[in-house]
Amino acid sequence: MNIEKILSELPHDSLKTLQDRMANANRVLARDPEHADASLLHSAVQAELTKRKLASRKKVGPLWWEPHDPDIPEFFAYETAESVVPVAAIFKSDTHTAMRKKVYAVRIGDRELPGRFAEVAMARQAGSDAWKAGIREGENS
Repeated sequence: MNIEKILSELPHDSLKTLQDRMANANRVLARDPEHADASLLHSAVQAELTKRKLASRKKVGPLWWEPHDPDIPEFFAYETAESVVPVAAIFKSDTHTAMRKKVYAVRIGDRELPGRFAEVAMARQAGSDAWKAGIREGENS
C-alpha cells in the first residue's frame, strides 16, 4: 500500500488503527530518523488525532474539556473549542477503592483547587465554576 493511499484513509480509520499506524511509524523512525514516509505518516496521524481530540471536547460552563481517557492520568480544559493552550487540568491523584472514591483533583494553571472529586463530571464542573469565578494561574487565594 502506498503512503498517499494510507494518508487519504486516515480520517476514516478507527482509533486503534491510528494508534497502530503511529506505533509502526515510530518503530521505523527509531531505526531511521530520516525515513520520509514514516515521518510523513507520523505527522499525519498526529494531526488526525489532534483534530479528533478537538472535535470531541465537551463544553462545561465557560471551559472546553478533553474527553476522559482512563489510560491517561491527566486531561485538560481550554478557553475555546479551538485553543491549544490548556488553562486547567483534571488529574487522578490516587486509585479508586471501595473506601477511597474521591480521587480526581483539579488544577487551574499551577494552582490546585482544594478537595477531591469522585466523578470526572464533578471535577469538570468545579474547574469550570472556579474559572468562571475568576480563579486564574498564579493568583493567591
